[in-house]
Amino acid sequence: MPRGTHKNSLNNLTHEGRPLEYGEPKTGHRVTVTKTGWDSAKQLINSMGMSVSEFLEQLGRGRVTVIPTQELEAMEDAIDSALLRQAIAEANNEFVSADQVLADQGVTRAELDG
Repeated sequence: MPRGTHKNSLNNLTHEGRPLEYGEPKTGHRVTVTKTGWDSAKQLINSMGMSVSEFLEQLGRGRVTVIPTQELEAMEDAIDSALLRQAIAEANNEFVSADQVLADQGVTRAELDG
């Protein structure tokens, strides 16, 4: 996609009669990263349907969350463990409540709800 042509970037340009998307104009900033880091980040961000500019805007406004890989792997492990526990219980004709599975992982429903 040619520079400056992403729809979200174009929407935030100042045009007569049209309000700014975020209530303020965008300004240029510079980041310094390796080519590998830039290319990989850009590919990932583009796969989310965003420009790098829009991603950073959303990240800065708290609308996008980044989870470190190690934390994500720990979450996946906890989910896998919970699913395995439920499968074993079902195979033994036992019932395990969702709250019990959460408790086994050291999580409460209140923590999930927010």
